Amino acid sequence: MVKKFMKRLLWVLIGLLVLAALTIQLTGHGYFWKALSATYLQGHSTAHIDDAGNFAQRKIATAQPLAWEKDVAFNKEPLSSATLSYLQQYKSAAFVVAKNGKLLHETYFSPYTESSKTNSFSIAKTVTTMQVGLAVQQGLIPSFDAPITQFLPEYANNARGAKATISQLSAMKAGHDWTENYKLPFNVTTNLYFGTDAEKAVLGQDFEREPGSEFEYSSGSTQVLGVILKRAIQKKNPQSNVSEHLSQSLWQPLGMEKDAIYTLDRTGEDGGMERTYCCIFATARDYAKLGQLLLQDGQWDGKQLLDKAFIERMRKPDLQPYYGHSLWMDWTYKHPFYSLQGHQGQYVIVVPSLQLVVVRLGQFRNKALLGPNNVIPLEVYNFVDEAVRLAKL
Repeated sequence: MVKKFMKRLLWVLIGLLVLAALTIQLTGHGYFWKALSATYLQGHSTAHIDDAGNFAQRKIATAQPLAWEKDVAFNKEPLSSATLSYLQQYKSAAFVVAKNGKLLHETYFSPYTESSKTNSFSIAKTVTTMQVGLAVQQGLIPSFDAPITQFLPEYANNARGAKATISQLSAMKAGHDWTENYKLPFNVTTNLYFGTDAEKAVLGQDFEREPGSEFEYSSGSTQVLGVILKRAIQKKNPQSNVSEHLSQSLWQPLGMEKDAIYTLDRTGEDGGMERTYCCIFATARDYAKLGQLLLQDGQWDGKQLLDKAFIERMRKPDLQPYYGHSLWMDWTYKHPFYSLQGHQGQYVIVVPSLQLVVVRLGQFRNKALLGPNNVIPLEVYNFVDEAVRLAKL
């Protein structure tokens, strides 16, 4: 009797699992399987910095690599014991400080080195906004404040969407309907990361608020920005893509030391689309060059690569007093700064008063402890203070 009961129970369980699997698939949540295999089955609870191999990829090519010059005081002073301990605790990959355009300090944590390429997560949001600014300069996009419907006719008959502008997407105030959650298995953010059609995922969302009325941090908004960028690029050259534009407009002019990787939503005849809100894989030194370009007001090697007025607009707070256009900032801190910030504690921090660029990359971050503005994580302020300490020695 017991054996028969257990056998029946086993078949019932198998039936329930099959039913659950079919339900997941038929309700449009097939991305769950990719999410499961790319996280928990690889020993992680969420997306991680070494997950490029889980996705289709496109190269962001450099051309003539230009190595960072090293400061005379390069690595002469070690990290403070408190900072080193903290970086180790949260499984950091790299901590890099540049001063006056020269490397002042580098620490890498095994197995990572200066050649390691790790996921940018939302640092990519800032890169996307920079690319949009460049596309405006290049005449591919008429204006940063152009209505999104110039490239997204899908929203032409949407009462709110028709009012939204490109710049509002960058400032996270367009009103695009999105729920930012990195843990729930069935939600739009998980679908965007692990699904196979990023464009469909974001353009399938409505506008829930009047554009310009409220700040809401949203990966969906930056992916919509990426769709606009892609369409603008391909209007001129149907064979081009976001990665090629990034290569020609930033990676090569900045003399990045390594080719980078952009991961895509899928493979296929169209080659898939870049996940422009999250997923560039590059080295700490090359991330630092992005910060250096912003610090130099868009100038590089004697040329105005990115319009100064555009960068000034990026650095100016908008509806959220600590967020501009794809940049976090605290101009009230004793060492005023702005930063590119990613999901697991990826940071490129710029401290203009001391001409510093700080890069921290790693697997985890402390989200619970917030800085004096109760918005930006406390660790960002600690990294700023540590860089300032090293710079003043």
